[in-house]
Order: sequence, then structure tokens, then C-alpha cells
Amino acid sequence: MNQSTEHELRELFAAEAADAPDEQAVAAAAIRRVHRRRRILTTAVATTAVIIAVGTYSASRPATTPQAQPPGTSSAGPVASAPEAALPAGVEPGDPLGPGAQQCVKPYSPTTLAEQSFAFDGTVTGIGPARTERGTDPPLDLRAVTFQVHTWFKGGATDTVTVDMTPPTAGTGTYDAASELVPAYQIGTRLLVSGTPRWGGAPLADPIAWGCGFTRYHSHATAAEWSTATR
Repeated sequence: MNQSTEHELRELFAAEAADAPDEQAVAAAAIRRVHRRRRILTTAVATTAVIIAVGTYSASRPATTPQAQPPGTSSAGPVASAPEAALPAGVEPGDPLGPGAQQCVKPYSPTTLAEQSFAFDGTVTGIGPARTERGTDPPLDLRAVTFQVHTWFKGGATDTVTVDMTPPTAGTGTYDAASELVPAYQIGTRLLVSGTPRWGGAPLADPIAWGCGFTRYHSHATAAEWSTATR
């Protein structure tokens, strides 16, 4: 190798060495790249964890949040009162109970109704032995009938009252206006009742209900007539 060739090679190697990257710079650049990749990986892992957590909650939570119920409330409606007993076949509201064993001493009218000692609108709650008997011979066939009073037209102010009445016929039967039989009534039957004390005295002293139209099956129209007649 002559001196000229050797000189050219040295210059070439020197130029390549000058162009070669610095070792420390190369190492520093590599370290920076590693740190950057670690940060990217860490961020990616954290983001993935958040996405998984949100997805898990969405899948497991209830569709709607239950609403708290106020204490002491109920969906049940008010308790209904017992219905009125059905009227016997052939009977209409406002029809009279027949005279039975009692004598019709005066005809029924608003004027004669006003002469009665007591009058009320009530529902039968009990039927028992007569209470007004005093050893008469022969005794009248009566029953003591207890009423829950809805309206007093005259003669009383209590919530309940018991009056003696002709007993109801057996069963429900069919009402015949020309018959002397008393149409059926029972617990739950609503009646308009008027009468007098059997032995005299206060209106409800040994009270006895009159037939002959003075005691009738309830109707709103008849009740209004009684209210007007007894004012």
C-alpha cells in the first residue's frame, strides 16, 4: 500500500467516524425511548382498568333505583261496610210491611205519621225475644228488633234502638199487598220505622212499631217524605 492510498483511507475513516453518532447520545436516546414506552403502557393499562370497572358496574347495577315507601302507607282501599240485605221477591223500596197481628187503628198518611211518638231510618242488627210483654192474655206474637239508626225523624237521638215488631215471615217469600202476612226482614234489612210506646209514657218506653204502612222498606223518596212530615 503506497502512502497516497493509506492517506485516502485515513481520511475516509476519519470522515465516517465524524459522522458516527456519539455513544452517550445513543444511550441517552435509547433510555428516553424506554421511559416513553413505559409511560404509554402504564396509561393504557390504567385506562383499560377504568373501562372494565365501568362496564362491570353497568352490567350489574339494577335497571331502576327502588323508591323508598313512606311508613304507614298502604295500597289497600278503605274497608267497605256490609251491604244491605236484599229485599224479598216482589218487594219494592218504600213498600209497607203488612199489618200482621196488629189492628190498623188509623190509615197511613203524612199527617198520621206525624202523630207517631217516634220515627227513624235504621238497619236491622239483631232479632230477639219481645221486651214489651206484661202478661197479656193472649200475648202478641212480637220480636225485639235492634236497629242501627241512620236518621231520627222524631222521638230519639241514640245510635241504636230496640223496638218490638211483628216477626218476619219464614224465608224471603213473595210479598202480596193484599195479604195479612208481614213481608220478610232480616239482619241487614233497612227499614223506615214508626210507632208508639206500648203502655204509654215516653216515646221509647216499651216502644212498639206499627204496621199498616207506618213501617216500610227504606227508600230515599219515602225517607224524604217522612223528614218533611215530621218537622
